[in-house]
This record gives sequence, structure tokens and C-alpha cells, in this order.
Amino acid sequence: MPFYELSNSLQGSPLRLKNMLKYLDYIFVLRPVLMVPVWTILLLGHHQGSRYGFSDRSLFWLFIFSTLFIGGVYLLNQIYDLETDRKNKKLFFLAEGHISRKNAWIYTAFLYVLSVLPSYFLSLSIGMIFTLGLIFSFFYSATPFCLKNKTYGGLLANVISHGSLVFLAGFCIRSNFSLRAVLFSLPYALAVGAVYINTTLPDIEGDKTVGKITFGARYGILKSTLVSTLLVILSIILALICLDLPFLFSAFLSLPFYIFALVTKEVGKSILATKSSILFLSLAAGYFYPWYFIILILGFLGTRLYYKKRFNLEYPALF
Repeated sequence: MPFYELSNSLQGSPLRLKNMLKYLDYIFVLRPVLMVPVWTILLLGHHQGSRYGFSDRSLFWLFIFSTLFIGGVYLLNQIYDLETDRKNKKLFFLAEGHISRKNAWIYTAFLYVLSVLPSYFLSLSIGMIFTLGLIFSFFYSATPFCLKNKTYGGLLANVISHGSLVFLAGFCIRSNFSLRAVLFSLPYALAVGAVYINTTLPDIEGDKTVGKITFGARYGILKSTLVSTLLVILSIILALICLDLPFLFSAFLSLPFYIFALVTKEVGKSILATKSSILFLSLAAGYFYPWYFIILILGFLGTRLYYKKRFNLEYPALF
């Protein structure tokens, strides 16, 4: 090969790599890092259901459908949160035009169809849970409802959809839907509420400028961290009633981080508390499903590599 051809080939390699990475935008726009809490609660719900279950329907397909569904939920939220994301300088896939709004709408519909409709083949209860999740995702993000912009609407939607419904999906793949299953989901619902409140704190100023009155924007750092800490304590009490040892293990380990955030009144410490909750719950899920560790490790390393090569960012960080 002549020298000038070799030189041109080498110079073009980074450009080709960048063009290839653009296709991966359609995977990482779904925010796979934020799917970890959903996967974890789903698996722990499955574990709890196994204590009372009579059969084991396909966990593999439930995991796949849940991943596609939650990707659609996150993408729908980004479509309606374009201006807020620009203000807060986050989630730049749509905000900076890496993916068009039109393509995002098509992609969202595609993900919902591929997840909600097949879920009914697993069982009627699973299908109904997915359908309820779809309704909540619409009311959470879409105008004129926009529960995400409301103090209690956003909190309630997250508690029910990302907490109770996700747990119930895992539980009902092993057992029938029951009031006992709803009771078992409550510790997870409250834990999700605590995590949600903490995630509103870094965006307080940006949210206020666009009229979003989230929990953090309404009550500030001190009151918000106090409520999130109380929710964790209450979740521990309920887990004791339910004899949910995996949850108790995780909640007891993460509680000091919430108390520390409350004492210091620092947003960074609140985010650390959130990460500790997700980490300890994920460890508990991995104990019962060791293959989950492989997904977490490969997902973390793959995401780090993608963001470094695509945007020169060090993301995600464990702490």
C-alpha cells in the first residue's frame, strides 16, 4: 500500500469509529445504567415469589420485555424533557440533536409494542402489570398531565411504577397476584420513593427555571433528605413484617448513608446514598442470581468505554 493511502486510512479510522459509535446511541439513549434498579427489583420480586410459587414461567423473557419496556419509558420521558435537560445540561442525546425527536417517537412506539403485547403471553397478570406501567409512563411524561413536574405526582408515579409494579411483575412470574404480593412490594416501593426524592436534588435550580416543582424544588435539600431517610426507615419496618431478609440486608447497609446525607445537607452525599441503595440491593439480587453479576459488570464496562470513546466522558462512576 502506498504511504499516502496508508496515511489516509489511518486518519479515517477515528472518523469511522465515531460513525460506528453513533449507532450505539440508540442503545445508550435508553439509559441502561438506570435500568439496574429495575432489573434488581424485578429479580428480588421473582425470588420472593419463589417462596410461594407453584410454577416458574420464563424469567428470561420477562427480563427482556422489562428491559425493552423501561427503555421506552425513559425515552418517552426524554422526549418531553428536552428543555429541562438542556437547562440541566444532561441527557444530551435528544437535547443536542444526536437523535431526532421524530426517530425518538418511532423508537418509543417500537419498544412499547415489543414489550407490552408479548407480555400477555407470559400471563394475564403480567400483561396487566405492563399495561398499567404504560399508563403511568404516559401520565408521568405527557402533557397536559406531566406528573414528573409535580411534587407528589412524580413521587407517587415512581413509587407505584418503578417500585410496586416492577416487584409484582417478578413475583407474579412465579406465583399468582395477591394482596400478599402487594404487601411484599411495599418496602421496595418506599425505597424507590427515597431514591427518587434524592435524584431531584441536583436539578433543583434547572427545574425551577422551567416550572418543574419536583419534591426537591418544593422542599429543598434538608426536608427532602429527611423524608427520604424516613422512607428508608419505614421500608425496613415493613421488610421486617414481610421477613424479607435480602431487602433488610440492603436497607440496613444503606441507611447510614441516608443519615449522613441528612446531617451534612449535601447533594453529593444524597447521591451517594442513592448509589449505595442500588449497589447493596444489586448485590442481594446477584447472590440469588449469579449471572446477574455478569450483566452488571459487562454493562458497566461497556458503558464506560462507550461514553469515553463517544463523548470523552468518564461515565458512569460507582461513587
